[in-house]
Amino acid sequence: MAGSNFPNGFANGVTIRGVPIDIPHTGEVFWVNGSSTLAKGARGGSNNNDGTYRSPFATVDYAIGKCTASRGDIIYVMPAHTETVTATSIAFDVAGVNVICLGHGENVPTFTFGAAAATITVSAANCSWSGGKFLANFDNVAAAITLGAAANFTMQGVLLEDGTAALHFLSAVVTGTTDNAADGLVVSGNKWVALALAPNAFVSILGDIARMDVSDNDANMLATNDVGHFITFAAKDATASNIKDNTLIVTGATDAAVGIFLTGSGTGMTGVVKGNLVSSLDTTGELIATAGTGLDYFNNYYTGVADASGKLWPAVDAA
Repeated sequence: MAGSNFPNGFANGVTIRGVPIDIPHTGEVFWVNGSSTLAKGARGGSNNNDGTYRSPFATVDYAIGKCTASRGDIIYVMPAHTETVTATSIAFDVAGVNVICLGHGENVPTFTFGAAAATITVSAANCSWSGGKFLANFDNVAAAITLGAAANFTMQGVLLEDGTAALHFLSAVVTGTTDNAADGLVVSGNKWVALALAPNAFVSILGDIARMDVSDNDANMLATNDVGHFITFAAKDATASNIKDNTLIVTGATDAAVGIFLTGSGTGMTGVVKGNLVSSLDTTGELIATAGTGLDYFNNYYTGVADASGKLWPAVDAA
């Protein structure tokens, strides 16, 4: 039996079985399901369908193409959905689109990156991706998410996994080189299980950026190369940054010459780095961050010794 449909909503709200139903968005809702597990009475996912709950699309990119810019459209990706990502297969090129992956544990939608250039590109503002699993199935996948002119993009709640040490991501998020094109970037609540010995940073900033928030992420890495493993700014400026409550567990280089957690040499850096926990084998320089970033540090802890509790680092201001 078909479900009830009320496309015009309810002017005074609606209560079902005593529970008030609040509709927190203004746009259309589209569904994607590329699995064999279907809703009762539903057909299999196809881009010839109409994108409803019982007639879902097959791919996220097709659903994005059906959205209207800045209307607040939402794309729900059903549990157990699987999709292969290529260099051009998923593009956020419609502003204001939000992708939400449903499911729990191993039943979340899984997106497999099968080429070095495979990536989800973002070229429109005010978009977001929530949940699901990104699986690297190729050597040196450059980035799971690549940002162009993509102000206020959010990635949250994603599990990133390397297939093996030879099938791995180099970075989770990489911005473009155009200054301020990725302002307002939020990377929150994600987990990266990284098996590569020489990846790049979890977040790589290649252009000046403002109002960046990187919080509550967990990166567990076997990397041994001497780079900034969590965030690298190169010589770019980040202003009003908020980098807090992240955990980085990395094998690391024993005599690291650059910041294990972050690196940067911009001359106009502002922002706060607080509450981060870092572990690495390095007991020589013990650089949680490259000196001279200009950022302000509060209550960050670092350890380079197994079975030893972290110490407050960088050193406490003696003034």
